[in-house]
Amino acid sequence: MQIRTKVVVAVLAAMALVALIAGAIMRAASERNIRLNAETAVASAKGAFVATERAEVEKLSATLTALLTDARLRERFVRRDRAGLAALAAPVLQELKARHGITHWYFHLPDRTCFLRVHRPEKFGDAVDRATLAMATERRGVGAGKELGRTAFALRVVRPWIADGALLGYVELAEELDGFLQRMKGQTGDDYVLLVEKRHLDRASFAEVRRAAGRRDDWDDQPTTVAIDATAPGVAGAGWPGDLAALPDGGVFLGETPDAGRSFARGVLPVSDAAGGRVGVLFVRSDISRMHDNMTGARRRVLALLVGLSLLSAAFLVIFVNALVFARLRRMTTLLEDVAARLVGGDFDVAGAVPAPRTQDEIGGFEAFFGQFIAVVAETLQGLTARRR
Repeated sequence: MQIRTKVVVAVLAAMALVALIAGAIMRAASERNIRLNAETAVASAKGAFVATERAEVEKLSATLTALLTDARLRERFVRRDRAGLAALAAPVLQELKARHGITHWYFHLPDRTCFLRVHRPEKFGDAVDRATLAMATERRGVGAGKELGRTAFALRVVRPWIADGALLGYVELAEELDGFLQRMKGQTGDDYVLLVEKRHLDRASFAEVRRAAGRRDDWDDQPTTVAIDATAPGVAGAGWPGDLAALPDGGVFLGETPDAGRSFARGVLPVSDAAGGRVGVLFVRSDISRMHDNMTGARRRVLALLVGLSLLSAAFLVIFVNALVFARLRRMTTLLEDVAARLVGGDFDVAGAVPAPRTQDEIGGFEAFFGQFIAVVAETLQGLTARRR
């Protein structure tokens, strides 16, 4: 192999090594960025959940404030006219449900006995022991939060009903969290599953609700939790060990998973009720396929640019080395062949045949030595030839 070929191979090998190292560094950085962005997407679900809940509480509270100003409702409640109150409130609840998704409306007596469930007027007279009602009683103000019933979550807002400084009772509005996650998905584009620990639910009631809705009874799909609401079928909390007590407040990132040619980031966040107790988790699945595609495309473009620059650099280096070294060596070889031919022919006047070096580098020094060597050889040969004669 010629030295020039060796130089070219060495340069290309060095450039390829640089490209491989740079590619590995870029891949590691790209994967790290993807993971950070995926973790951020999962963590943002907590903010979306809290923001959506806050907005719904504000909606319920504003609606409740407006209802408490209705003198007709107050009059029937003060007179304990349950039938008249139900007849007046029922169409209002239907409108609230159609327009705002409000599904429950309660009137409670000061001793926290339920006077009327507008959504279930046949059930009344029972003592209500819920955290939101207890909060409203203790604060003499608004009590709000998520509370878990026999089969599902409901978001509740309770306010004391005070007229002329006297406590008439408490009024409560609530909405089931069906559709709550859909509103979150509309904001973030992510999919969610609300998983609740089975010990907080009633098995028979859960199965009955599933049958009534025409849905499969999935109580036994997971050992300790069951999905009570989801934005997409088949989305489950796989990869989470199910230990709710060990789950950090900020949740846990469960990594990425491929599905139907797409990439998804997954995580779980703890969900607490109005009393502050953990009762379940919110499973989050965020589509990061576009992020992957963007990162992969950017990495390929940078690698292509790097390879192109490497090839250009290698070509420039080879051309530069060729001009600086090999072209001059070729000229010296040609000159040596010419001088040798002249000396063989008896022409000893070759001292000026070698031009003075143009540079003072290593090749230039060798050119100067070569010129001196040719002059000495010519002079020696000329002397020998003269003595022979």
